[in-house]
Amino acid sequence: MKRLYNITLILLLLLFASAGASAQIRGVITDSLTHEPLMYITVQYEGKGVGGISNADGEYQVETRKGWNELTFSAIGYITKKVKFAPGTKVLNVALAPADVMLSEVVVKPKKEKYSRKNNPAVEFMKKVIEHKKALKLEENDFYQYQKYEKMKMSINDVTPEKMEKGIYKKFSFFKDQVEVSPKTNKMILPISIKETASRTIYRKSPKSEKTIIEGMNSNGIEEFFNTGDMLGTILTDVFSDVNIYDDDIRLLQRRFVSPIGRGAISFYKFYLMDTLMVDKQECVHLTFVPQNPQDFGFTGHLYVVKDSTYAVKKAVMNLPKKTGVNFVENLDIVQQFEQLPDSNWVLTDDDMTVELALMKGIQGLEVQRTTKYSDYKFDEIEPRLFRLKGSVIKEANMLAKSDEYWAKVRQVPLTKKESSMDVFMNRIEQIPGFKYVIFGAKALIENFVETGSKKHPSKFDFGPINTMITSNYVNGTRFRLSGMTTGNLHPHWSFSGYGAYGTRDKKWFYSGQAAYSFNKREYVLWEFPKHYLAFQYTYDVMSPMDKYLATDKDNMFVGWKWTTVDQMSYMRDATLTYELETNTGFSVKAMARHRNDQPAGMLQ
Repeated sequence: MKRLYNITLILLLLLFASAGASAQIRGVITDSLTHEPLMYITVQYEGKGVGGISNADGEYQVETRKGWNELTFSAIGYITKKVKFAPGTKVLNVALAPADVMLSEVVVKPKKEKYSRKNNPAVEFMKKVIEHKKALKLEENDFYQYQKYEKMKMSINDVTPEKMEKGIYKKFSFFKDQVEVSPKTNKMILPISIKETASRTIYRKSPKSEKTIIEGMNSNGIEEFFNTGDMLGTILTDVFSDVNIYDDDIRLLQRRFVSPIGRGAISFYKFYLMDTLMVDKQECVHLTFVPQNPQDFGFTGHLYVVKDSTYAVKKAVMNLPKKTGVNFVENLDIVQQFEQLPDSNWVLTDDDMTVELALMKGIQGLEVQRTTKYSDYKFDEIEPRLFRLKGSVIKEANMLAKSDEYWAKVRQVPLTKKESSMDVFMNRIEQIPGFKYVIFGAKALIENFVETGSKKHPSKFDFGPINTMITSNYVNGTRFRLSGMTTGNLHPHWSFSGYGAYGTRDKKWFYSGQAAYSFNKREYVLWEFPKHYLAFQYTYDVMSPMDKYLATDKDNMFVGWKWTTVDQMSYMRDATLTYELETNTGFSVKAMARHRNDQPAGMLQ
C-alpha cells in the first residue's frame, strides 16, 4: 500500500481540460426489488442522439441542454422508465422495476417481497442447469488444448477535471496525453501498467495432467522500475485469478465465492426468471441472481442459458455487492461468453474482468482490467512428452523476446493508443526530478530489499531485509544490522546470503552466513516455488526461547514491538544443513541436520 501511495504522488499528476464542457446531470440507477445498483442501463434523450450507460456502480452521467427535460432509462428485463426533471437539476436517482415475464406459460413476478424456493420456476430451471453442467465441462474429454491471450492493465482511476487542476498536477502537462476513457465505467483513467501473456494449455484425463505453456510475455509500466522479478504481475495474477463458473467455488481476490451454478447455489442465491431473448442468434433464458444475504461472499448478476436440452450457459455477467465488504474493492464486474463448437463442445471464448480498488481515503483509486480471449480449441490426442515437462507452468526460453509481428498475430484485442505508448510515457516519467528517489523508497518499503543494479544491468546483489536494520532487545540494547543476498542474475543455482550485526549494550558483534544450491533454475530468489535446494548456514547471534516459533525474521522491527520485556535470552552458535523439496502437487519434504550451542544471556546469567 505504501508503494502505491508513493507511486501515486508522482504518477497522478494529470492535467486534462474538458473542452466545451456543458452542464451535467448524474445519478444512480438501482433495482427496485433488490436495491442493487444496475449496470449497462441505457440513459438517453429520445430522438436527440445524446446519452450514456450506467457503470458497475449504477452511476450515470449525461449532459443537459436548454429545453431538454426528459430522460429515458431502459434495459432488457426492466420496465422502460421516462423521467422528467426541472431545469438546473444536477442529481437524478432512478429505480427500475423488473419486468413481468412469461416463460413456458408460467408467469414469474420477481416483484414479490417474499422469496420461496418451493414451486419456483427459476429454482427448478437452475436445478436443471446445475444437473447438466458436468456434461459440459471440458474435463469430460480425454484430451483438450487451447490458446489463451490475456491482457492485464492497471490504471489510476477516476481522473476528474477537478483533480487535474490542483497542486503539482499542472506541472506535468504530458500526463494528459496518457488519459483515456474506461470502456467499462466511462471514467477517465490513466494506464500505468500493462502485461500481455500468450499461452497454450494442454489437458489429459488419464492419468490426469494439466499444463500451461507460456509462449510469450510482454510487460510495460511501473513494474519495469523494479528488479525483484515480475512482482506486480504476480500479485495481480494471484488476486485476479481465472474464474470458472462451472466450478462449485470460485477463488477470487484471495477469497472463496459460491459459483452461481455451483452445487450450493440454490440455497445460497435467489434466482429470478426475467425474459427469453436472443444472444448471438441463439434463444436464451435470462435469469438474475442475488445472494440470500448480501454480506455473504457471493455475486449478483445475470445468466443467459441456452433454451434447449443442454442447459449450457451462453453468457454470464457477475458483479460484487458493496455489502460483501471485500477489502479495498469498490466494484467488480465479470463478463464471460461461451460458444458451442461444431463437435458440440461448449467452450469459454471471452472473459473480461474490471475491478475498481480504493486503497484508503485520500489515496487515488485504481482500476484493474483483465481481458482474456480463448481460441483454437482442439480435442485430439496430445503427445505424451509434453506431459513429462517439469512443473504445471512451463515458460518457453524465448517468451520475453517475441517480435512485434508475433504479438500482432496472437493479440486478439488491439492495444489502445495509450497502451501502445506506455514505454514512451514511462520514459518521460523517469525524467521527472526526484522520481528515482521515490522508486528507491518504494522498493525499500515494499520489497524490503534494495537492488544494486539498474534496468539495463539487473541486480546481482540486494541489500535487505530493510526492516531488520535497526531493532532493539534486552541484551543488545539498540541493535544495528546489515544484510544482503545474491540473486539469480549472479547465478541461477548458487545463492549466498548473510548479515552482520552489532549490539550497543553488550558491545558484541553477531553474524550469519548461508550458501545454498538450488536444483531448479531460479529467476531471482532461492525461495521461488517450487523450492528444491540444499543449504548450509552458520549463525552466531542472541536469541530468545520464543524466536524459533516466529514465521518471520526475529529482527523484524515490527516483531520487536512487544507488550512485555523479554529478558531471558542466550548467545547461540548454530550450524544447520537443510534439504527442502516442493512439488507442484503440494507435496513437500524438509530434512535438517543441526548442531547448536547456547550460553545464557540476560537474566539467565
